[in-house]
Amino acid sequence: MAAHPNVERTERGFRAFVERDAATIAELLREDIVWTIPGRNLLADTYEGRDAALGALGKSVQLTAGTYTTELLHVLADDERVVAIYRARGSREGRELDLRQALVARVDDGRWVEVHALPFDQHAFDAFWS
Repeated sequence: MAAHPNVERTERGFRAFVERDAATIAELLREDIVWTIPGRNLLADTYEGRDAALGALGKSVQLTAGTYTTELLHVLADDERVVAIYRARGSREGRELDLRQALVARVDDGRWVEVHALPFDQHAFDAFWS
């Protein structure tokens, strides 16, 4: 049985992030996307628009001198939603990040229109990105 198209798109998007392929990631995001990162840290905000969302992803790489990466563990999807569980790792200012996160996305016509990036350990996430 073939995977749902939104599973395949999500897998492609995560591969593109690891490969630093912003053009492929941009194809996955609708121009008016709203991407929310919770917490009290340098990345916490609601990013409105594709350029802002791509900027936030780029900032995560910049702040870690390129060490921030993700490993996709599980994806569930239907025509309207995607839930991806992934492992996030990186180094920053003598601190190490290694935690699981969930990415919950609302999808419209194969593109992400609303994303919530949710760390399983908000305290550790905030400590790393602060």
